[in-house]
Amino acid sequence: MFLPSPLRRTYAAALRDLGSAKAAVRASAAADLLSVGTDTPRASADALAPLLDDRDASVRTAALTTLGALDARHLLDAIAARLDDAESTVRQMAAVALSDLGGDRALDALRGALRHRHDDVRYQALLGVVRAAPMEGFAEALTVLDDADPWIASEGAEQLGYLLDPQRDPPLDLSPAERERALDALRRASDDRDPARLRVAVLADIARVRAGDDGAIATVTSFARGTLTIPGKDSSELRLDAIDALGSVRHHADARAALERLARSVLPTPARAHARLALGEGAP
Repeated sequence: MFLPSPLRRTYAAALRDLGSAKAAVRASAAADLLSVGTDTPRASADALAPLLDDRDASVRTAALTTLGALDARHLLDAIAARLDDAESTVRQMAAVALSDLGGDRALDALRGALRHRHDDVRYQALLGVVRAAPMEGFAEALTVLDDADPWIASEGAEQLGYLLDPQRDPPLDLSPAERERALDALRRASDDRDPARLRVAVLADIARVRAGDDGAIATVTSFARGTLTIPGKDSSELRLDAIDALGSVRHHADARAALERLARSVLPTPARAHARLALGEGAP
């Protein structure tokens, strides 16, 4: 039996439901203000502000998500305070909200969060700084390649790949020496044979390919074809990233051969679709 989709709350209904006794209702009302509160963003943000101290983490998370989109810069201090929340999801969404707010004060808060005691906050702060101030983000991504946390080191490698990409628009204003220093750091990371840092090594190789370093193509083609794998629930997504990276160097014989093999797959998999796109063929 098919039922009609529930109607989206009106603005008045969303404000009313922010005070519901049920956490799920408060959270969904906070999320709905992302759509119905944009005509009165400051009033909507002020109505959400008390939910930053809600006893339920899902409510705090929903409030932060909406506050970032509502450009609630007047609540920046309250948002930044959630970087110290007891729940990881809330801490991370606070960093994302600061990134969404933008501006000098938000950037300062993200700079401070780069040295936060929680790795999940540092991870999101890195992404926020790269987004807001790419040159600062470049320097920080280079620094965290050696981070003890392999997820942060991996993200540093991935962001370097995007920042070094010759097709980036606008291109990062790097000197030849700065660019080579970053590539050297990525090469060292990709040569690390510690099994615990295999993810970092693979992401460093993908970054090198994006930056135009042909020396990493062999490893990235192995990963794209599935002969090299890394543990983790996002391994399949990273494989698609590897395929996309090969598309930037599809003029190289080995990269093209790997992409063509994937593109000829009979099964309509995401890998086949990405390979066809990487070859410039579309993905029917």
